[in-house]
Amino acid sequence: MDVDPTQPERQILHLCKPDGTPIRPLVLDEKLKERFDSQGKPEISADGKWIAFDAWTSDPKRTRQESKIVIVDFDGQTTTNIIDGSLPSFSPDGKRLVFSRPRRYTNTDGAEGTSIWIMDIDGGNRMMVAHRGAWGGRWSPDGKSIVFFGGENENGIAVPKSCLRLFDIESETTTNIFSPDDSPFGELSVQFEWAKDNSRRVVFGGPLKDTKELATGVIQVDEGISSLMVRTGDTMDAGLLHGSSYNWNPNGDSFLMAGTVGDRILPIAVSIDLLEAPQTFDGIPENVSTSDPIQTPDGNHLIVSFRSQ
Repeated sequence: MDVDPTQPERQILHLCKPDGTPIRPLVLDEKLKERFDSQGKPEISADGKWIAFDAWTSDPKRTRQESKIVIVDFDGQTTTNIIDGSLPSFSPDGKRLVFSRPRRYTNTDGAEGTSIWIMDIDGGNRMMVAHRGAWGGRWSPDGKSIVFFGGENENGIAVPKSCLRLFDIESETTTNIFSPDDSPFGELSVQFEWAKDNSRRVVFGGPLKDTKELATGVIQVDEGISSLMVRTGDTMDAGLLHGSSYNWNPNGDSFLMAGTVGDRILPIAVSIDLLEAPQTFDGIPENVSTSDPIQTPDGNHLIVSFRSQ
């Protein structure tokens, strides 16, 4: 396990057993870990062969505006520094990524503010999906759509970050899954995730418009607001975090998120129907807090970012 109590800002992705027991750091390249000692937001390809993640340095003179997207094979041996950016998400065939770009690249990209792009995994054939505050693009398992927030409407007016939006790959058009007026959320968190069972459900979170209480939403994107289920931390029996990541169980009956348990941040699995108590992971070492947990497609491993408690 690679955790350093003298460097509390350092966070390193680890491959773990299903109960959270660490097996090894995800990346075995010591030089890369030294260069990028903060790692998070992992995304695994549908075939389980590759993991893409955010990588940046915890140097206080630098910021996440300088984050890179790195791809590593499951064995942790082969790594590729791809491009400046954040929140990578694989296409279903594993050949392309959708990712977000910070506003610092406005001049070089020709984008206004933060933006979302599609590219081949070797960095070629880049295409902008949206800009002007667009962020968090995630590729649907059926390959048809990308979900995100922000951007602009057909009249060039910025869309509030309180609603989910859908980019259609074939037509290259964008629609709102639900409108800002209909949204019960004041704003959305920066992370969303599709269910892996092709049900076209998305889980997301953020503070509610009326009460400011943090909540999680699950929606069937083609049915819109009528299908939205909203749950607060009390109803899920879990402490919610603004900006928490989400990841669906492969069978689609629960999702994984980072939540508070006492004074620690730990992975929590929440059932969609709430008929089962939230699951915690007993193998997580006592001296760490975690972020950005995901499950591998076969359900046999977790990938979790560890930092000193």
